[in-house]
Amino acid sequence: MKRVWKSMLALLLALCLTACGGTPGGGEEGPPESPDDTATSAPPSDHNSDSSLGGTYWTAVQHESYDDLFDRTEVSQMPTERWWADLFLNEDGTAQFREVLGDSFNSYLGSGTWWLGADHTLRLTSSDGDEDGEMNGRIEDGRIILESFYGDRFYFEKAERPGPGGELCIANLHGTWHMTTGEVDGWSYNAREEGLASTLVFESRWSDSIEGYVLSADYYFANFLDTDEPEYRQEAELRTELLEEPLFHGLSNELWSVRLFHDDTGAEFFLTLTDPDTLYLQEHYEKDGAPAVRTAVYQRVNAFLPETLQTALYEEPSDCLTFYWPNPPEDVSAWLEVLPVTKLEPDGLDRLLVVGRWYETQIRFCTGEPLWDDSGRLLDWVTDEILYDETLNIDEPRWFSLTIPEGVPNLCLHIKRPWEDFWYLWPITDTNGYLVDGWTFLTP
Repeated sequence: MKRVWKSMLALLLALCLTACGGTPGGGEEGPPESPDDTATSAPPSDHNSDSSLGGTYWTAVQHESYDDLFDRTEVSQMPTERWWADLFLNEDGTAQFREVLGDSFNSYLGSGTWWLGADHTLRLTSSDGDEDGEMNGRIEDGRIILESFYGDRFYFEKAERPGPGGELCIANLHGTWHMTTGEVDGWSYNAREEGLASTLVFESRWSDSIEGYVLSADYYFANFLDTDEPEYRQEAELRTELLEEPLFHGLSNELWSVRLFHDDTGAEFFLTLTDPDTLYLQEHYEKDGAPAVRTAVYQRVNAFLPETLQTALYEEPSDCLTFYWPNPPEDVSAWLEVLPVTKLEPDGLDRLLVVGRWYETQIRFCTGEPLWDDSGRLLDWVTDEILYDETLNIDEPRWFSLTIPEGVPNLCLHIKRPWEDFWYLWPITDTNGYLVDGWTFLTP
């Protein structure tokens, strides 16, 4: 009988242990038991994270990378004046990793999650599923050791978490921004409704003076778009200067702002970020002899070119020289209304969008008349006057105003690559664009 009771108790104990083996609250499997499993298994939805790590901030103190050329591991101490990396592990399970070189990102995980597994293994996963943004590592002797997708290894030490705005930096400005609202003398307005448009484009560009990349900006502004005579302003290659002060009090970013300026033109703007997708810009001016300030709010957009236009360009041959689109739809026109319009004819009824494509391309608009052979094939264009002569960069859009005739053309678009001596010709009529040559494609 005792043997029977012992067998029953053993069976009951085994059943109890089996029932208690799952994770609390859901019966899901626990975290992986080894770093190798961590690298290949997705973290559970509840982020099984150590609560002591939530809300912490870490700064990189060392970097290791393997040099294939010399077959050795290079070790660098961090941070330096122009190179640093940091890591935010937020209480809600979200994470942010930044490696900043100069004023630009070398690598960046702005929207991710963190997860602490068994044996102090740590994993960062990109929220958008980008594998390049995933990082695996561990906690060892009070340090976090993370390895990037490319094999670089960072050693982090805990530091004091920055104040409001510290989760952002000047490198977050990278990209394209569209103005949405503005404020002057306490009056707020919708930019589009007031006939205004503005775009900011931030890019990293090489600087010979520091032998490194710096962040610079192009500024586009249009006013009176609701009239027949809009005004346009463009400031190219504005330099950036980091200021350790807020743009103005009351913003969520209390730590820093940026001065945009150009030594030759005298242009000067001040801006800051309040979150990764919202930018505030101020311009100082004088009104009735007294200082005044204009404030504009910009939102981040995916690209300088609208999505509809990007799709159309993608569907064309990759080696085409120009892209032609007469009177494009509203979403394209409104997106690019910040660009000036060149009037090829007075009181033109049509707007022509021309986009540079494969290489830097010289374009000319000429008046005159076509010269045809007996079969109706275009031989040449007899030019009376050159109305426009400029160079288009890759994917650079330009607007032109003219009236596209239904019959005989009176304008011709000339297209030439820099290393060629001859021009491709397209007499402009209401006919659809066509393949002029193997390297030139014009299309509506």
